[in-house]
Amino acid sequence: MTRAIKITFLTAAILGLGFGVYLGYSEANEVSDSLESIQYIAPTNITSDFARIQFMRAETDHARQAVLLQIHLLEGLEQADKTFHEDGAVEFAYIRLAMIEEAADQPDAEQHALAQARARYRRVHSSSEEMTDDELKKVVKRLDQAADNL
Repeated sequence: MTRAIKITFLTAAILGLGFGVYLGYSEANEVSDSLESIQYIAPTNITSDFARIQFMRAETDHARQAVLLQIHLLEGLEQADKTFHEDGAVEFAYIRLAMIEEAADQPDAEQHALAQARARYRRVHSSSEEMTDDELKKVVKRLDQAADNL
């Protein structure tokens, strides 16, 4: 083997190893980022489904407790991990809470829950028009019906 072939082979091996390490590291970071977001799917979906079912079928106190559990979990995850995004689940939970308070004839608590939902909605959708109370409640009812049809 000549000296030129040895140098070419060694250069190719070093370049291949370098590119392999770089591409492997990049791929590992992508997988790691997606795994971090996946870790929240199960607990958030379980509490969301539980709250939705209790909201639709349980008495007022149990429904309120389930929705408050969902709200506390999601808000706790937001505080603990700034990369966590709940995609509107907290707003919908506050709207459900308002609907529960309306059914329980608690207008002050209903308005407080709707104010919380609106404040969170404004943070995410600052450029869109504000929805009325009835429109907000209709959205949650449609989502719940769609979830029941799955």
